[in-house]
Amino acid sequence: MRACCKGTEAVSVYKTLKHVCKSVRRNSKTDVQAVRCCADADEVRPGDVFFALDNGTLEEKPEETLEEAAGVAVHNGCIAVVAQKNINGLHGVPVFTVPNVAECYAAFCQALYDYPAKSLKITAVTGTSGKTSVSYLIASILTEAGYHTGLISSLGISDGSEFYYDSGNELPPEQLAAWLYRMMMNGCTHAVIEVSSQCIAGGHLGGIQFDAVALTNIRKAHLDIHQSVAKYRRCKLDIFKYAKKNALAICNADDRITEAVIPLIDHPLLTAGLRNQSADVTGTLLERYPSEQTFFVTAGTETAAVRTTVIGDEHIQNCLTAAALCIGFDIDIKTVAKGIEEIQVIPGRMERIECGQDFNVFIDSASAPDSLTAVLRTLRKVTENRLICVIGAAEGLKEAEHGAFAEALDRYADCAILTAEREEYSEESAEAICNLGGRFADPYKATVIANRSDAVSWALTDAESGDTVLIIGNNVNAGSLMIPEEEQAVSCV
Repeated sequence: MRACCKGTEAVSVYKTLKHVCKSVRRNSKTDVQAVRCCADADEVRPGDVFFALDNGTLEEKPEETLEEAAGVAVHNGCIAVVAQKNINGLHGVPVFTVPNVAECYAAFCQALYDYPAKSLKITAVTGTSGKTSVSYLIASILTEAGYHTGLISSLGISDGSEFYYDSGNELPPEQLAAWLYRMMMNGCTHAVIEVSSQCIAGGHLGGIQFDAVALTNIRKAHLDIHQSVAKYRRCKLDIFKYAKKNALAICNADDRITEAVIPLIDHPLLTAGLRNQSADVTGTLLERYPSEQTFFVTAGTETAAVRTTVIGDEHIQNCLTAAALCIGFDIDIKTVAKGIEEIQVIPGRMERIECGQDFNVFIDSASAPDSLTAVLRTLRKVTENRLICVIGAAEGLKEAEHGAFAEALDRYADCAILTAEREEYSEESAEAICNLGGRFADPYKATVIANRSDAVSWALTDAESGDTVLIIGNNVNAGSLMIPEEEQAVSCV
């Protein structure tokens, strides 16, 4: 994808750097007007403003590399360079220095699309886990309430007209601006954006102000990017830099860390909790089966019953978070309940595969030990016989992380099938499988089948009546699962 933001026919106005980029300093007395900007020196075209980013990482590139990139951009015809430091020797092309190049680039991308976010009521959803589910649920409730709603999530994007699958973990600023513009042009009134910590730290939200922020939880994650737990937590709270003064904040009252940072959030705030019944919006589980669960949602003196085909306490908490936000938008609780129930499945989130077989099959993307523990604990309670888990050994994990995964499987699963995280088997995959297998307290509980397809096939073939097969992974295609024909009562669609 070309790292470039171009003005379209509908948005052909010029924008000046001084107008868009706050705190801009320049070594020229003149300002620069542009209809295009670019962050990839090799892709610069004549007339572009070049933003000398740090190549998408959180660490600044060496100065000589930035100088080389700027030189390439000038050679390709850029009319100005924006950088964090002054760059000499660019043959008359002005250099603008700003405190945060990435944020300035994002703001300029939004400006070139004439700030579409200003025409939308935008909700940001962030947190360690649950972001995708909460985003889907909020969008569904808003739609049920009659609002034309766009959605940007890690599973796909709805521009208000069509749904496009697999957007990836995050959108670069130029694509984020373009999608918001498409939502605006398609008549959307609201938009829901799933926001990762990488997106916040990378400055991708420049030029956007949120009307609401939902914080699902703050746990230990992404230390390879943020270096420490403290920095990761601060990054998550930085989402509020992009919130309007009166923006609504929603926090998970069941999450210890999120509850602890509530005093730092200077916005109107509602809490949601399943265990913490003192929260503003609470839930009570009534009954749960492998195929569905029913619970109450309570807000003040109002209560509504909700039935979902996605099961688990984690899903109830996600529903409560979405409910709290939409209640904060003055949507009545009955409409909230209907919007939640419209979500029959969220791909890879406790996704149940039903082909008429007499055992349960679930797919979940649990990528952290606490997420896996929650899923296994839920399925253990609704499984009559064996709980079989197929799990890809993640490469690059520390021993303690492998140990936490093994501990969860030791405690709740009857059989763990260890396999490669991806279809392509490698030495790294073999090492990861050995590391995970070596951490089991009961080594007989773990079986190694290196090829991922073979591992899934073995589990589905071995499963008997009353068993549950749980397949862990982000790259599992539900449509590709082959339930043995003798186990099928109906064909799998």
